[in-house]
Amino acid sequence: MDNQEIKIQKTVFKEEDFSKVVDNQFKTFVKPSPIQDTDTVAELFRLYDKLFYSIPSEGPENSHEYLVKKSSEIYKLDQTTEDIQPLLDEIANLRTNLLEANQTIIELQIANVENGNN
Repeated sequence: MDNQEIKIQKTVFKEEDFSKVVDNQFKTFVKPSPIQDTDTVAELFRLYDKLFYSIPSEGPENSHEYLVKKSSEIYKLDQTTEDIQPLLDEIANLRTNLLEANQTIIELQIANVENGNN
């Protein structure tokens, strides 16, 4: 081998000059890939359908009851109740009529027994 002389030269910078001359920021060779957000409405409903029967019916949190209350803050649940209210009133009226009819039947049966009619 040939004996060649290699000269090494050292350059020294003051601390305040070093950051002006040398880029000391971390760099990558590959651009970072964008982070894909998987939190979508479609994903929510996919999970909801998957976990539907695992969710408790009642409870202050993490339940179907909680979901209905939370959703009714946005969706007008009262409007739906207003649409149903006439039907509920009709059911109550029919129950009252049925009760009155049953009372009349009982009174007639008692009267028949008292009069000796079977």
